[in-house]
Amino acid sequence: MMNNKKWLIKGGHIVSPEWGIIETDVTIENGVITALGSHLGDNSYTVYDASGKYVFPGFIDPHVHLGNYNVFEDDCKSETISAAMGGVTTVIEYLKILRHVSEQVSYNRIFSDVFHSIDELSSIDVAFHCVISTAEHISEINDYARQGVSSFKFYLGYKGSEAALKRGAVGINDGLIYGGLSEISKAGRHAIACVHAENEEIIKYFEEKIDDKRNASFLEWANSRPNFSEAESIQRACYLANNASCPIYLCHVSAKESLDEIRKMKGTSLRPIFTETCAHYLTFSKDEGNQLQGGTVKVIPPLREKESVEALWKAIDMGEIDTIGTDHIALLKCKKEHPWDGDPGFPGVETLLPLVLTGAKRRNISYDKIAKTCAHNVAQIFGLYPKKGTIRPGSDADIVLVDMNKPYRIKAEQLHSMSDFTPYEDIEVCAKVEATWLRGNLIYESNNVLEERLGQKILRS
Repeated sequence: MMNNKKWLIKGGHIVSPEWGIIETDVTIENGVITALGSHLGDNSYTVYDASGKYVFPGFIDPHVHLGNYNVFEDDCKSETISAAMGGVTTVIEYLKILRHVSEQVSYNRIFSDVFHSIDELSSIDVAFHCVISTAEHISEINDYARQGVSSFKFYLGYKGSEAALKRGAVGINDGLIYGGLSEISKAGRHAIACVHAENEEIIKYFEEKIDDKRNASFLEWANSRPNFSEAESIQRACYLANNASCPIYLCHVSAKESLDEIRKMKGTSLRPIFTETCAHYLTFSKDEGNQLQGGTVKVIPPLREKESVEALWKAIDMGEIDTIGTDHIALLKCKKEHPWDGDPGFPGVETLLPLVLTGAKRRNISYDKIAKTCAHNVAQIFGLYPKKGTIRPGSDADIVLVDMNKPYRIKAEQLHSMSDFTPYEDIEVCAKVEATWLRGNLIYESNNVLEERLGQKILRS
């Protein structure tokens, strides 16, 4: 696949998060967008005919786990190719210290190796969050932020969970969380706390009511993590963050009750509260998940009832949900055979764009709202804007060309993750990625597999 430093993308519908949908052309030179308008370029530009297609800013997935079950370097290769094929040009990776070394040591021990792996192996750009699990991590938050990692995750759930510990997800007490929030509030303008909000004590209460877990259904497992266990934890996290004067980003919000609590807390909070949901919560209800094999769609937090699915879509349309991620994890289907004992999570980065745009089209949600939610807002929240998340002169030429009238069915055999399954198998979507540019390089076009590793680490100032 030939890359060219000068491109004229001609005849497309430009989907701008700021200005709406515009019928215009785009020029790219030296990796950045140089102009929007008509009668652009000359014979030195390579013309790409985008007639009838939609030209989006490259999607940014704010919630990805590389190396969660596999070797980090292996995931850097396969999962970033998968992202590029799906029109995702940047991901933000959750670094978990226990997935890189055997002890909860300082992240300074792994930064150099992680950054090198991304620069050598990734097909797209990668920024980072750090999972905070010790007092040492808290004491080094300002140092991490100075090195370009300025978002930090806390697990309110998972306390005492050995299974979660193996995945590097360490639940910590509220005292440590408050201490971390206080440090983040002093760590610079882009520093922000990310929170996995669940109440582990409530979950354990419901888990203990299921006597025969080996024969429990997916629905029984999902019901053991009720909606209000998330909503209560969100309320507590927002209250602590407000008292610590810390902006907060609520990961993978799944329940309509949680949206109600977020609205209440936003009314009293002095600091920003941002809300993320994920593509699977917009696609499946837990009853639909129960019809699939074993634990195929087991994820934490779990799928919810249909009312929550539609409440999340309404919140997107109203601008109340800021971002959409995937919680992407690469693993094999054999690890998910049982609803209770199987591993949580599944691949999703390659299917994010087609699923979300298809859902939006069916609900008459404008495409520029999706561009705002899946690119612009992520870039703004995490200090990547205006370099990323938009189509405007001076920004990185991260662009995805989408045919919105090319229906097809999602098939695992046609995807590019190391995973041998997708929970979205045979779902019909109408949005087909035709081409993806990363910093002006055409990295994917019409089912041609990537040959170059052009991705870079992103360290935020």
